[in-house]
Amino acid sequence: MNPSRRCLIGPELELQGSQNRNIAWRRFSPRSLCIVSVIAGLWCLFGSLNGVCGQNVENVRLLPMGGMRGTEVSIELPGKYEKWPVGFWGEPAQIQWIATEVPGKITAKIPMDAELGVHYLRIHSPESVSPLMRFVVGDIPEVTEVEPNDGFEKPQVVTPLPMCINGVLQKSGDVDHYQVRLMAGEILQATLDASRSLASPMDGCLELVDQRGNVLAQNLDTLGLDPRLVFGARVEGIYSLRVYAFPEAPDSTIGYAGGDKYQYRLRCSVRSANDASANPAATDDLVAGFSQGAQWIAEPSGREMPSSLTSTAGPLVAVHGVFETSRDEDVLLWQTSEPGFWKVTAKALSLGSPVDPVIEVLDAEGKSLAKQGESGEVIDPSLSGQMKQPGIYRIAVRDLHGGFGPEHRYRLEIVQEYPVVRGTVGNDVLVGKPDKAIEIEVTLERTHGCDGEATVRMVGLPANYVCEPVVSKMKEESEKKVTLKVVAVQAGEQGVWSGPVGVEIQTTGRDLSEKVIATGTKQSWMWLRIAP
Repeated sequence: MNPSRRCLIGPELELQGSQNRNIAWRRFSPRSLCIVSVIAGLWCLFGSLNGVCGQNVENVRLLPMGGMRGTEVSIELPGKYEKWPVGFWGEPAQIQWIATEVPGKITAKIPMDAELGVHYLRIHSPESVSPLMRFVVGDIPEVTEVEPNDGFEKPQVVTPLPMCINGVLQKSGDVDHYQVRLMAGEILQATLDASRSLASPMDGCLELVDQRGNVLAQNLDTLGLDPRLVFGARVEGIYSLRVYAFPEAPDSTIGYAGGDKYQYRLRCSVRSANDASANPAATDDLVAGFSQGAQWIAEPSGREMPSSLTSTAGPLVAVHGVFETSRDEDVLLWQTSEPGFWKVTAKALSLGSPVDPVIEVLDAEGKSLAKQGESGEVIDPSLSGQMKQPGIYRIAVRDLHGGFGPEHRYRLEIVQEYPVVRGTVGNDVLVGKPDKAIEIEVTLERTHGCDGEATVRMVGLPANYVCEPVVSKMKEESEKKVTLKVVAVQAGEQGVWSGPVGVEIQTTGRDLSEKVIATGTKQSWMWLRIAP
């Protein structure tokens, strides 16, 4: 027992600090002491069991954190599970989740046509619900980290390539090593997915070392906080990839960071130099981030002769290009036919390009209306509201440092926005009791000067509970914040319930509603649990 903790057992016994223990125990006969000891033991036992039940799925994590299309993945949920089996909720609802007969073991059946990338999952039981977790679907074989692999002299052997390794930096100072064999002329490509895809609180680092421990290549922040390393082997040999991390939010810690949440996926592939030169796009794992759903910006594309789009259909228009010469600037012609609000965003660093993009919006005469990115501090600079009136505009993009070459690429996204009311909630898991109103506070934001009314409502409730919509009005208390109240339909019909819910906002005059997001997950999928 912690001496500073106060523990009361019965009306006469009080232990508070080691200096009082002998005095307190002398008040009891041996029989009384025995009884008290039994009571104390039971109290501690039940307290520990309650702790286990309480963390049943509330602190759950997946290991591994992803799988390959068309496979069945066996997943371990570290911890003890007194209540089994558990239920599942997923988005998109493509993966079949199965609880095995062994507590803490589940299976994910991933179809061949499953979407690549992040899938969201909640595990729930009658007593609790997990946080919104991420599971990544890939298209190469996968394995799970095997400890010990802390030194370059005893790494985990990874073969054959390509391969994706699911790992965890389990404690402070943890460094994981993975051994690969490269032939002369082969190019190793290794990408660490942690911060971006798994929301791990880590700033990862990748190093390649030889058998003597010499560092041959290193990378830290190619993809936001996630590193990506490309290495060409001059001689045949055995090499080790080294993974370690610092905290996502810098603190006073000296040394490498780790913990249960420091999960990562290390994707490794190898190709010959001939393959890379013959078809660069086929061996480039970053190209999809720039080109997906985007048009190639055609040359010439200068201020005097801007490039035109072949199609502007859809809610999102995107173009991608490359800076081919020093101080190159690409200019896109953009024409609007009716009043509106257009947001222009340039993406480069976040997609793995060394470009520091600077974007500028100009009118038909070439007069600058707005510029963003010259400070070099904004990763994905954007401009919004400069093209309100119908007419011809020019959108210019360049690299702040004048870099050029095939790797100096960018993606421009143009999306039309509307004056609407948007909202956020503090937590994505909402908890309440059946005999009391469950209050949910929604913080509101009015975009582009929206001054109309907006109706906030909850969706997904069971039949025996109701939540009356609330109207937000300008210049009233409801302008920036409203409170939803979930109550039972009839006092005698309350019951325990747990399930997915959502909150939507319908702005007057708009056909589509806005989904309210949770500040922690940045997603709209929430969960309501009603229990005594």
